[in-house]
Amino acid sequence: MAFSADVDQPLVGWGAYHEPVVEVASGGVTGYVEGSYANSVDDVDADAWELRGAINVDAGSGMNLQVDLGYARVGIGDLDIDKYDGALHGYYRDGLFAAGAFFGASRFDVGLTEDIKDYMGGVEGAFFQDTWTLVGAAGYGQAELGGLDADHYMGALGARWYATDNVRFDIDGTLDRLTDGGDDLDVQSLKLTANYRPEQMPVTLFAGYKYTNVDLTDTLSGDTNTIFGGLRFSYGSGSLKEEERRGPIWSNRSVSF
Repeated sequence: MAFSADVDQPLVGWGAYHEPVVEVASGGVTGYVEGSYANSVDDVDADAWELRGAINVDAGSGMNLQVDLGYARVGIGDLDIDKYDGALHGYYRDGLFAAGAFFGASRFDVGLTEDIKDYMGGVEGAFFQDTWTLVGAAGYGQAELGGLDADHYMGALGARWYATDNVRFDIDGTLDRLTDGGDDLDVQSLKLTANYRPEQMPVTLFAGYKYTNVDLTDTLSGDTNTIFGGLRFSYGSGSLKEEERRGPIWSNRSVSF
């Protein structure tokens, strides 16, 4: 089961038209802390609470470092799962694009003798335009449970559209494949999110819907439908758009069940 949040300065002169320019400040620290709740709308009794945080350091000359941490408590019937994850992103960003690499690790405590551990590294990129952003990532890693090891392949693609600097709509698709040379576990998800940040305070309200398909070779498959909502408290940015163009841009890349 899966559960899973710029300042535009157009320069206009007499008799000439100029494309909008996105100002990207150099230096500084930006970030956020957010909490969310998700609930399954299927017949199964399942929900999740999640707490996440991220910080981005602009080192100047376009070089950036982002660190994010997360904790989730998932309940599926009588089963409780604790998930811990973190990631480090190093990348270059200017007014047109961002590109870099990441490494992440996660641990799932499902009440077994040993926890499930997942490690992944990869590349990620983003393309910026005045009212929209494209983001993508690809990665490879290893998942461990006792003496069992599985290869983990990941691909993600998303788009963010700004109705205003403080109203944004997101669509994100992700495919995770875990394989041990015999059986393949595919987790495919599609998430839709609406975000709103009042101009008077650095708080973002977000809500949305997530569809997930889980397929274990020909043995087990199923769909889940989830609705979610939460609050994000930001620092170092004046709008949703500025937060993305100056602050933490990358999402959590660990698989969620």
